[in-house]
Amino acid sequence: MSVVTYYSRPTPEQLDELRRLLDSDVLAALEHLGGLPGSHIDRAWAGLHFLLLDLDAPVDVINGGEPLTEAHPVRLLTAGDVATAAGFLAATPFTALAGGYDRALMESIGVYPEDLWEAEWALSYLEDNYTRLTAVFGEAAAAGDPLLVHRS
Repeated sequence: MSVVTYYSRPTPEQLDELRRLLDSDVLAALEHLGGLPGSHIDRAWAGLHFLLLDLDAPVDVINGGEPLTEAHPVRLLTAGDVATAAGFLAATPFTALAGGYDRALMESIGVYPEDLWEAEWALSYLEDNYTRLTAVFGEAAAAGDPLLVHRS
């Protein structure tokens, strides 16, 4: 089974409902979460996190945000966090990340998914998902929306 990172854009009401459901009915909460608008960065999340570490990003767009509850790892990036991250991502071309790409190191330290980094297309896969990530944050920032970060 693959682990994919999702970004969802809740309204304030949807966010309140999600919090309520996470405290009372996790399965209903996950169904609610799945119905929110958003996007994903497939299995590229750990590789992108690895590449972003060297750039001292002002917001951790992969693992950051405040947990909504202690019981479930859905995290909230505030509208302010999203705006800051969007500015950084828009100003940071993928070539800045690609300079830190080290297939052997990523494999040796177990960056998920370990079987991906040996593929010839791995770097372009990361670039495609970085482009998607940049768009997700840019669209949310333009609307003044927060983002939920979650994996499934």
